[in-house]
Amino acid sequence: MSVENKTYRLRSCVAIVKTKRFVEFFDSNLRTGFSIELDYPEIIGLLHHFDGSLSVNDVSCLYPEISTAELCTLVLFLQNKSVLIEVDEPYLQPDINYRPRLINTLESYFHSTSEVRRSIYQGSKANILIIGLGAVGSWVLHCLVKVGVQNITVMDNDNVELSNLHRQDLFFEADVGTPKVIAARNNIKQAYDVDITAVCKKMESVEDLSLTDFPDLVINCADSPSVDTTSKIVSDFCLNHKIPHIIGGGYNLHLTLIGQVIIPGVTACLHCFDKILSPTNAAELFGVKKLNRKYRKIGSMGPVCGVSASITATEAIKVIFGVPIRFLAVVNKRLEFNLSTFDFGAFSVERDITCAYCATD
Repeated sequence: MSVENKTYRLRSCVAIVKTKRFVEFFDSNLRTGFSIELDYPEIIGLLHHFDGSLSVNDVSCLYPEISTAELCTLVLFLQNKSVLIEVDEPYLQPDINYRPRLINTLESYFHSTSEVRRSIYQGSKANILIIGLGAVGSWVLHCLVKVGVQNITVMDNDNVELSNLHRQDLFFEADVGTPKVIAARNNIKQAYDVDITAVCKKMESVEDLSLTDFPDLVINCADSPSVDTTSKIVSDFCLNHKIPHIIGGGYNLHLTLIGQVIIPGVTACLHCFDKILSPTNAAELFGVKKLNRKYRKIGSMGPVCGVSASITATEAIKVIFGVPIRFLAVVNKRLEFNLSTFDFGAFSVERDITCAYCATD
């Protein structure tokens, strides 16, 4: 279909400011903007006619002083700059009723409503595996269910403890003593009528992951015996099967580490990071004495766990819903957040094209 016969809509997240010679556009979703030199006083009124009901040709008829060819050129430019979105398919009413903010967000990543609809369908049907339902994993699970992800498997062997309740989501006093995966499954079923698959098992090897259906995304939030150990198991399994995965965050009192999103063959993998980080960590820890303590229970608070989980869930949603990789924020980097100072730090690593684990050749 030619451009003049297509229908477009001004995105609801876009603000427009007209000055004497320029028009400024600001996307409040992505916090980005740009300006163009355009000395046409009626430009804002013209753009507001793109409301999803009129074709480009219809709008052109309302402004005869502008040629259809000029208007088509402007429309394609503004579509490419995510100001206008092509309305080629209507949204389903349930999605409009229950997920209008998700639709608004996804429109920032796609150029047409049909692409957004496919994204929502893809997200609802995706098969997700979350390993570990502690202070990060439980929050991630809840976030994914809320945006409409329905096929989720959770793996954990711990029971709910009273000491979990101040920082972990989905658990209540009545759940104390119940396996976390069972409590989470029951509470999500009651609140959202969504059935998740509960695997009451500790992940100890790649073979444990082979017991599940091959997922579209694996999110590692397990920290026993250590985050490094569980991350390596997840990474080895996912790299072997070309499965996207996220190394979920750990936390230590007021510090939290948000691990990277790994797209096999595209972004830096866990081993690419280790190649750079291992010598640095070894040098920094040289001569440091280990504390002799029987139990290693570091303090933590719900908010810092929530920060880590929210960032992890946001990146997971982008992957699940097929958002283009250029919009992923935590690829080829690790983040650290300090709750005391509200400072974010990032450590970046580019993919090693000679990496024995993720090289594509």
